[in-house]
Amino acid sequence: MTESPTAGVEALLGEEILPLAASTFVGTFTGVGLGRERARNVVDKEIHHRFGKPRGGDAHYAYKAVILQIVLIWEQARIAARTASGPLVLLPDGARLLNATDAVDELRALLRA
Repeated sequence: MTESPTAGVEALLGEEILPLAASTFVGTFTGVGLGRERARNVVDKEIHHRFGKPRGGDAHYAYKAVILQIVLIWEQARIAARTASGPLVLLPDGARLLNATDAVDELRALLRA
């Protein structure tokens, strides 16, 4: 039995965005020092690891849109920011989120602040 080429994108689009943003943040920034840069493609790899690589143009663009939404949530919560040259930087609130007992609850609190 072969997997549907849209199965990964359907699973990705079916995820709640805040828990996905929190878990992707933890997977992307664990072991990264405060103020250190992390290549943006690490986020892509984290999503591909969980949902598979997108197959086809529409799936590729759907993945890109979700990844951009995740990064925007990180910036809104002030846990990571994009630099002018492209990499992401771990911010002080992000370092605290990495040490939180519940990353999703911490992300929600930061977004309300």
